[in-house]
Amino acid sequence: MDENANTGDWPASPLMEDAQAALAWLAQQFPQVGASVDGDETDFSLVADACREIDELLDYQGRFAAGMDDRTKGAHLVAFYGHHLSLAAGGIFLRSGLVPNLDPSSLAIRFEPYSRKDGAEVFPADLRRLHFRFRDFRKSPDNAALFHDGFVASLAPVIETVRAHTGLSSVAQWRLAADGIAGAFLEIGAAAAQEEQAMAWALAIVNTEGSPLKSGALRYQKIAAIVDGVPVERVFRLRSGCCLYYRTDGGTFCDVCVLLDEETQKSRLRAHLERAGG
Repeated sequence: MDENANTGDWPASPLMEDAQAALAWLAQQFPQVGASVDGDETDFSLVADACREIDELLDYQGRFAAGMDDRTKGAHLVAFYGHHLSLAAGGIFLRSGLVPNLDPSSLAIRFEPYSRKDGAEVFPADLRRLHFRFRDFRKSPDNAALFHDGFVASLAPVIETVRAHTGLSSVAQWRLAADGIAGAFLEIGAAAAQEEQAMAWALAIVNTEGSPLKSGALRYQKIAAIVDGVPVERVFRLRSGCCLYYRTDGGTFCDVCVLLDEETQKSRLRAHLERAGG
């Protein structure tokens, strides 16, 4: 029996208890992604099986912009999937020190309806999210390598399926996946007041030597601005890949787009910081 697995009738192991505490924190901080442990089997599919239903996930991306071609849908899907998986797995890792087993023969997913209201803002009724079901959790003297290897193994069949369905190159997709890790870890670190540590872990993972995630373009940038006479700072993740949003009807370049030069990125991010008030 896996010492980390919780089979229902058996008392939870210390590792499982740590994972459950991290899952509870994750659900409160990031409800836009689902995460749970082995036990609830309803409508979950192993990653390899879920890839056969990729058309549903690709079609869903069309809600984010009009006039998406297949490659743009593929780019958005990989960005969406990579970011959600990084929030779920990264949240557990950064909060507990445990690395979820991300092997595609173990990790299961469900694409499910999601009801959300944020203050006065009401989100569309047909909103959906990815829900990841983890079977077990691990620790290693080199947790960055453990997380990296699991993440790459998990994404490989997804990326190959997206390439076959949309023509979007694997290189472009791996860059978007790396962006997902870096962006999610930054969000988790900010929520947990451990931003510097989270960024260090993310860079250690994506810059693993020989990794398809490594590009040299991905980085973090601290932006300073004056808001109402008060100096403010914020760290942004600058992308290594492109989501191709600029190719949609009325689409533009994101403020952190890899296709923008560094000074344009900084200028746009500073303006964003000033508009947001910090």
